[in-house]
Amino acid sequence: MTDQKFIEIFTGLKRNFGYANVKNGYIDPETGKLKLKPGDYGWAQKPIKDKDYLDHLSGEKSIGIQACDDEGMAKFGAIDVDPQYKNFSPKEFLDKIKKYNLPIIPCKSKSGGLHLYVFLKEAAKATVIRNFLNTLLFTFGLSPTTEIFPKQTELGADENGKLLNGNFINLPYYNKKDRPALNLDGTSFTFEQFIQVVKANQKTAKELEDFSLTHVKNVLQGGATEFEDGPCCLQALSKNKLKDGRDRFLYNYMVFAKKKYPDDWEQKVIEAARDYFEYSKEWDDERVRLKIRSWKKETKGHTCNEEPIVHHCMKAECVKRKYGIASDKKRAFPALSGLTKINYKPDPEYTFNVALPDGVKVKPVHAKSIEWITDQRKTRNIVAVAAGFVPPVVKNGAFQEILDVLFSTQKTIDPPRGTSPEEQLFDYMKEYVNGPKADTYVSFKSGGTLLEAENAYFRFDPFYNFLKSKEWKIKADRTAQMIKTEEKIKGEFTRKRFPKKSSEKKSHEPIDVVCVRESIFKERELEDELIPIKSTEEII
Repeated sequence: MTDQKFIEIFTGLKRNFGYANVKNGYIDPETGKLKLKPGDYGWAQKPIKDKDYLDHLSGEKSIGIQACDDEGMAKFGAIDVDPQYKNFSPKEFLDKIKKYNLPIIPCKSKSGGLHLYVFLKEAAKATVIRNFLNTLLFTFGLSPTTEIFPKQTELGADENGKLLNGNFINLPYYNKKDRPALNLDGTSFTFEQFIQVVKANQKTAKELEDFSLTHVKNVLQGGATEFEDGPCCLQALSKNKLKDGRDRFLYNYMVFAKKKYPDDWEQKVIEAARDYFEYSKEWDDERVRLKIRSWKKETKGHTCNEEPIVHHCMKAECVKRKYGIASDKKRAFPALSGLTKINYKPDPEYTFNVALPDGVKVKPVHAKSIEWITDQRKTRNIVAVAAGFVPPVVKNGAFQEILDVLFSTQKTIDPPRGTSPEEQLFDYMKEYVNGPKADTYVSFKSGGTLLEAENAYFRFDPFYNFLKSKEWKIKADRTAQMIKTEEKIKGEFTRKRFPKKSSEKKSHEPIDVVCVRESIFKERELEDELIPIKSTEEII
């Protein structure tokens, strides 16, 4: 019965699921994280079944679920706390959950960090869950770019119309004991206790929304009342006299004051420094006046991605306020998060999420090469296509800070079997070689394959045209290089005469061809996604 409850709790996308063959994993001595070898982590490329959940609970294989389904609905979500995040301490998170009575169930993650779960009684829009969890980032002292699952609030389709999967989260209670949920005293819940705790903490969508409103008021209590219609970060920072981050606070106060106090904003900035700062020789009225003079014509918006603002950000609430970030004449560059490197060789591709202006929703963005991330112009272009808005231009230093945050959480995955360009090239070549044969010189020149002495010979141009009919996007010169260097193919570009028949008086002219070993296309293909390995080793 408890097993079935587990399945119901973690219901999400049904047409695909993730797997991790943790039995083959090892602990990286530098990071302390579990590392998996290529092929031991990725999408299963098949619908999820009850047996897959049961295999997870029995320790046969670890699975992951995309919380957001094809209708944009979800029953659970989680904040992914990396164990390398600052001075990671589970107790700090447990204390916050207790202090604010949060409906959060913390579970140990596969990497040794925490997954801070929230569970709904019934599926609701994924935006409801992301909004709620976004609200808690500041509470836990986490950056706005911290990974939140579901990472996507809707699943789109690629350029060929194929439905995308998004990102999955690895489930707790592998083998019914690894990655357990934690009680507020730090002890672990048994699997049976976990099911009961989830049941007791499940909320409706309305209850989550109401909780968010109350929670925002609680965590901002004690902040200056003048910010109740302004940025949440300033309200949070105003609780105590500032000694660090004064320049960034004052700059963002100036942006706020120009909108709320247009006639006397300069005097308000001076007063703000007196009210909210620890004054010193370095920070007195004269220095503030110098700042004001340099900001006279400043029209840029809030600097949400800079310290100390970034770690006090509550964007989902801020965009609702009259003088919040949504009121900026010039918007800040949107937060980028969830960078995933898809390890295509030799040219990896990338995906990341971009925060939409509402502060809640995110859109997945696909970058075909690293240049589409590191080049601000190209990044703005692909964001505009994917998300429907054009990010503002920011200074190179500010963009570098955004990239630093994005790459600090990069994850690398291997592409699903059969989807890498190298694997596709092999499969297409196999199909081509097993297609029309060259039985005459004319058919050989036209693109037929000649089989001779365990080799297959064919002209490159007709083969490349065949690839393009399969919507092959890689250029001809790059494709030719792949044929020569791909380990599984190791093709050779040479010249070949079509064999002269006894009835023919002279030999045919040699033509430029590709030569590959015919035997490579007769190798036995693997049948299983996972190779069960009998081991008693437990890796959390």
